[in-house]
Amino acid sequence: MDNKTAWDTLEKITNLPTLPAVYFQVNKLLQDKQASIEKIARIIEVDPGMSSSILRLVNSAFYGLGKTCNSISHAVMILGFNAVKNAIVSVTVLDALTVKDRPAGFNTTDFWRHSVSVAVLARQLAQRSRLAAPEDAFIAGLLHDAGKIILLNYFKDDFLRILQAMRERNLAFADAEQEVASLDHVQIGAYLARKWQMPDPIVEAIACHHYYVTQDDTTGLVECVIAANMLASSNYSVHPDDIIFEGRVEDALKPLLAAPESWLPAAVEEIDAACEFFLEKR
Repeated sequence: MDNKTAWDTLEKITNLPTLPAVYFQVNKLLQDKQASIEKIARIIEVDPGMSSSILRLVNSAFYGLGKTCNSISHAVMILGFNAVKNAIVSVTVLDALTVKDRPAGFNTTDFWRHSVSVAVLARQLAQRSRLAAPEDAFIAGLLHDAGKIILLNYFKDDFLRILQAMRERNLAFADAEQEVASLDHVQIGAYLARKWQMPDPIVEAIACHHYYVTQDDTTGLVECVIAANMLASSNYSVHPDDIIFEGRVEDALKPLLAAPESWLPAAVEEIDAACEFFLEKR
């Protein structure tokens, strides 16, 4: 299958995973500058399961608030509008992106552990560097490899060829798919994120997390996700000289990568807490 045929196939798929209606309702409401805590809370509270999941997340060790949050309106007030919208994504994405038929050589738990790790590290880097909104960095990190699940579920022959190339030629996933697949996971992931009405910077971060192009108008979110992915893929060890960023982005991120002992231990604890929450049913 050539690239154009693969794109045509992807665009014709009618049962791609989607997020719950409450996400799109909240997203639409947030376009209104007059949106209130009460309005957003009422939308979420219509879905009891969603309300329960968000409160469990907010009260988990991952957030570490130190006090119990008993209502959605309280959660919105504490976390802010954008963080609550992203919390909806966080508590539903693992169920949305389920694997239909897991092949040998692909471990779903390892996949999500890596995704959660990148999410936490990206948020830490965004917060400490002040390059991007931390909650957006978390979602971009959580979804950065989402295209792999779509590739597996809907382009399984390509996915199996990728796994074979990885085994036989000791290639990384991204390198193998460039050689044997019709579409790569970053293209598919960005396409899915657009369908989910994710903000453009999050779509861009997903699309560019393997193929960085220096841009004068960069938001910094792409670079936070790239650095987080490098850290999570290398047992939290990246040499600052391996980072090819420029200008203010390089100035903000390289000190963090050069002295990880100042922040990484706390981030690893946060990763453990996040994995305990998100992977408890996996």
